[in-house]
Amino acid sequence: MDIEQLISGAVEQGASDIHLTTDVPPHFRVAGQLLPQGTEVVTAEFLQNFLMKVLPEEQKKQLQDHRQTDFVIKSVAGVRLRGNAFFQEGGLSIVLRVIAKEIRTLDSLGFPDFVIERIKSLKNGVVLIVGATGQGKSTTLAAILQNLSNHKPQHLITIEDPIEYILPNSKALIQQREVGRDVLDFRAGIKAALREDPDILMVGEMRDYETISAALTMAETGHTVFSTLHTNDGPQTISRIIDVFPSEQQDQVRSQLATTLKMIIAQRLVLAIDGTLTLAYEVLTNNYAIQNYIRQNKIFQIPSALQTDSSGEMVQLEQSLAGLVINQQVTKEVALENAADPEQLKAILAANGIK
Repeated sequence: MDIEQLISGAVEQGASDIHLTTDVPPHFRVAGQLLPQGTEVVTAEFLQNFLMKVLPEEQKKQLQDHRQTDFVIKSVAGVRLRGNAFFQEGGLSIVLRVIAKEIRTLDSLGFPDFVIERIKSLKNGVVLIVGATGQGKSTTLAAILQNLSNHKPQHLITIEDPIEYILPNSKALIQQREVGRDVLDFRAGIKAALREDPDILMVGEMRDYETISAALTMAETGHTVFSTLHTNDGPQTISRIIDVFPSEQQDQVRSQLATTLKMIIAQRLVLAIDGTLTLAYEVLTNNYAIQNYIRQNKIFQIPSALQTDSSGEMVQLEQSLAGLVINQQVTKEVALENAADPEQLKAILAANGIK
């Protein structure tokens, strides 16, 4: 078994992930489906030799001490992969995420024009890209940052764990910092960024109270902050952020969030008719009504505000899915499987003549 051949095979098949598990054949995730590759099983010796070759000493120690570690490698053919090595009942396992060589352009992802224009015009505040693991958040974030880099001269700092896409310097000055290598943790990186004169800060993930608090403070001081969360939609994201804080601080955080939040993009990849994955999304744009709901702790009313919004700058997931069905990109069945409110999706489709 050869790791370079596995990586080449994954790229040829358009796989997003390579799964290597002791005593099991390699598996590729292609268009969301996990597919075994042949019958030859991965051996513990193969995995150990691979990790000893690619991991620096501190990550070898982390794997032994913490039983898991994150890393990034580059194949001989120039393919970058984000990896996670971990122990499980059957022994050692590795999952490798294939990072595309080329960063997608923002207008190729399928978002409405208002999303792109709003992002370009931002002078401060927080924009969050949310969704489950493997739903394209990193791709969207990289496309946004590349677009902003090409847009005008500005200073852009990223704090990532680990660095995935390498952002080329264009009009912007870009500095990418990796947690563990260049900075101790996300919070330390955000705090240091206040003294590094950034215009834009990208925080790879809002994982905990300290990171979220520091990111909101950064946005309050006149910077634009982009980040991700593992949440499913806008209202859940707002609740998750507030709930991270102690109860005595939640009123203050609601006020901070109401002021600094600009947009939440919740996305998921759904199976298209042609067998590829295509993007469905919800866009929650923070306006006067949403600000009031956040301040008054009426998050439960935000879905209704999304549904009845007439500004043209909000998109429900069901509206996005309906558009994909109407444009014959996905089947009605697939859309219904991915809808948060299938009955509402049926109503939208019926109004467009699709029973």
